[in-house]
Amino acid sequence: MTPDHRPDAAASPDLAELFRAHANGLAGAVRGILGRQADTQEILQEAFLKAWRHRAAGAEPRDVVAWLFIITMNLAKDARRRKARRAAHHPIEEVDPMQLQGKDPEPAAGAERAETLAAARAAIHTLSEPEKEVFLLRTSAGLSFDQAAAALGIPVGTAKTRMRAALGHLRSRLRGFAATEWIPATDPRHSAPTRDDRRAR
Repeated sequence: MTPDHRPDAAASPDLAELFRAHANGLAGAVRGILGRQADTQEILQEAFLKAWRHRAAGAEPRDVVAWLFIITMNLAKDARRRKARRAAHHPIEEVDPMQLQGKDPEPAAGAERAETLAAARAAIHTLSEPEKEVFLLRTSAGLSFDQAAAALGIPVGTAKTRMRAALGHLRSRLRGFAATEWIPATDPRHSAPTRDDRRAR
């Protein structure tokens, strides 16, 4: 996303407020790229500093929310590359279902949910990079197809095609699991597919 010159600094949204408002979605995007054990706080702090430096330099993006998600996702991808180089013997894309299980007061229900979430996260990791970007911008950021396409610098039709491919891939991988369980755990307002998603299928 190419930033524009900032015409009025006072009119710009407060970065700290934006990060707080979209904390769940940003964290979900980081986990979608790095896995459940990702140090989301470290990535988000780095993303905040990078965004702040851009603003301090006098630049302002057209769509601030999309810009923040692109910055955060790119930093997560950089971290994934670094970890892959340091530990080539342990692929970063692998998801250990045992690491995803939480302490649930109802062991049977907790184990079932952990299994579903583990399958969902593992399935998201198997998406191609272009599909994963669109999927995360739509589900974690809650962006429209127009916004996601503009953020990635691709045609809207391409964004819809990638989302349709991602949803088809996930449905295939998660056949047998509850249909509502494979969306990443993010802000509830952004966690379910929109009407546009259903049309894209």
